[in-house]
Amino acid sequence: MKGEVEGYLTRRAELALPKNLFASQRESFSWNRLMMLLDLRSVSTWRAGSLSVLLFSGCHAEVPARHETVQRTTTVAQSQAVEVNEPPFERESDFRLLPRDQFDAFGAEEQTWTETQEGFACSGKPKGYLYSKQPYQDFTLRLDYRFPRPETLKDESKFKGNTGFLIYVTGEHKLWPTCLEVQGKFLQMAAIKENGGAAPVKVDDDQQARQKARKPVGEWNSLEIQSQAGAVQVLLNGTLISKSEPDFLSAGLIGIQAEDHPFEVRRLRIRSESPPVVAP
Repeated sequence: MKGEVEGYLTRRAELALPKNLFASQRESFSWNRLMMLLDLRSVSTWRAGSLSVLLFSGCHAEVPARHETVQRTTTVAQSQAVEVNEPPFERESDFRLLPRDQFDAFGAEEQTWTETQEGFACSGKPKGYLYSKQPYQDFTLRLDYRFPRPETLKDESKFKGNTGFLIYVTGEHKLWPTCLEVQGKFLQMAAIKENGGAAPVKVDDDQQARQKARKPVGEWNSLEIQSQAGAVQVLLNGTLISKSEPDFLSAGLIGIQAEDHPFEVRRLRIRSESPPVVAP
């Protein structure tokens, strides 16, 4: 086996080193010298029948370090495993789905919003938002969403993924419209804030509960937004995170922001708890 490895390393050295240098020193290269020149950090072998397979990791500018490859593979595998092991989705009998065709778009290009099997994906650019064709007042809105996980992300506290879920959208369409926003931003997930010149809203927010309930970047997080006579409660993965007191906004369109970062939404559904309201 060592002979096979030496042969492979010799061919690698012929490609990696200047031809005149290699030619003049070919005979003097020892096994250890080849290892040093190629900075080979690990060599793994296994046999399948009579077939020997060599895995080389760590050659600069060509193959990523072994620990990085394993880390990325593990992340992808874990994400796929989570999705595969999910129970089948069953819509609650008193909820109805809100597919893409129930929304119009403001500030969007053709590729900004695309339909997926269970919802839609957003490129994040340009900035804008979807808004429902129908206004709502008292309702419960449920959805799952996720940001793609960058391969280079190590510290989630620095992840800048951002979107927002708008309620009570009123007045003219602009960046950003008058409304309340339930934050989709990863670091502020499920917070409540005012937008577009709306009066400041009084909010109780539990940061500790947010950190415990929030799932990692790349995984689906579930939001539940409850609206009752202008009072709002937001649950993240079943945990109450924030609630606001009634203000002058209590009815309007529902929106989803495109805010520079790609993300996906699935299983968007609503239970309306009041008669349809007149469009603002």
